[in-house]
Amino acid sequence: MKQKSGIKVPGGQKKRFVQTFKRRGEIAEMGFQHMAASMGFTVTKPYGDSDSYDFIVDAGNRLWRVQVKSGSSMKRNAYRVAVRHFWRGPQAKRAYTAEQIDILAVYVVPLKVWYIIPVGAFTPSESLILFPHLPGHGGRYEQFREAWHLLACLRGGELKEGIVTVPACGYCPASGRRCPGCVGK
Repeated sequence: MKQKSGIKVPGGQKKRFVQTFKRRGEIAEMGFQHMAASMGFTVTKPYGDSDSYDFIVDAGNRLWRVQVKSGSSMKRNAYRVAVRHFWRGPQAKRAYTAEQIDILAVYVVPLKVWYIIPVGAFTPSESLILFPHLPGHGGRYEQFREAWHLLACLRGGELKEGIVTVPACGYCPASGRRCPGCVGK
């Protein structure tokens, strides 16, 4: 065994790091927390994992309940991500609803791409099909690729100082124009 800083480490062959679904989810959650906090949002992780959401994001004008999911493999030229949760009772897995979450944040691991999707844009689906590897693809959720500005929607009032997203929210009180984050509200 090699010694480094007083800690014994195995020598020889490097083993590939094997991730479980839970570990991959935890890493995606850390990535979300880092991205949102670096844009100026306050990100809070509830104690335990009994709620349907992973984070509460404070934009200053509202609190968002955010569920984080990730996908890492392609099937039939698309990334498919399950967007359901476990529930007690006869139907063990269920789709998310607007009563449980506000935003779904999906991370496509191999391409390092985020989708920020309002719950009204995907519910009652239990699965998403994403095409981040095909530039210009008109997939249903492509409008939500890197759509961090949806968390900074101005419809609820002014944002907390220091929040910067590119592009900014498209809501305009004067014209009534709405951004995709306002859909269904």
